[in-house]
Amino acid sequence: MLAAGTANQARLAGGPVEGPLFDFAPAANEYLRTHLFGDIFERDNLDWQSRELATLGMLAALPGAEPKLQAHMRMGMNAGLTAGQLHQLPALLAGQVDAGAAGRARDALARHLATQAR
Repeated sequence: MLAAGTANQARLAGGPVEGPLFDFAPAANEYLRTHLFGDIFERDNLDWQSRELATLGMLAALPGAEPKLQAHMRMGMNAGLTAGQLHQLPALLAGQVDAGAAGRARDALARHLATQAR
C-alpha cells in the first residue's frame, strides 16, 4: 500500500510531496501515503473526483482549514475536476451548509486559479 499510496499522492499533488513537515515527522507522511492515499484511494467505492468533492466540502465547512482547502482545489483538478465543476461548489455549499463555507470555497478556488494563471 505504501508504493500505491506514494504514486497516488504524487498524482493528486502534481508531484512528489516533501518539505519541512515531512522532514520533521516522516512517520506522518508514511501514514498518509499508506493509509489515506494507499488503502483508501485504492478502494473502488468512490472515484477520485467524488472523494475530492467530499474532501472539499468538509474542508470548506471548517474555519481555519483554508490552506488545505486550497491545496485540495489543486488536487481536485489533478483528479479530473474542471474549474467549471469547482465553481458550482460554493453555490451548493451556500444552500446546504452556510455562507461561510461557500465563501471559503470560493476564495480557495480563486486563489488556486490565480496561481494557475501565472
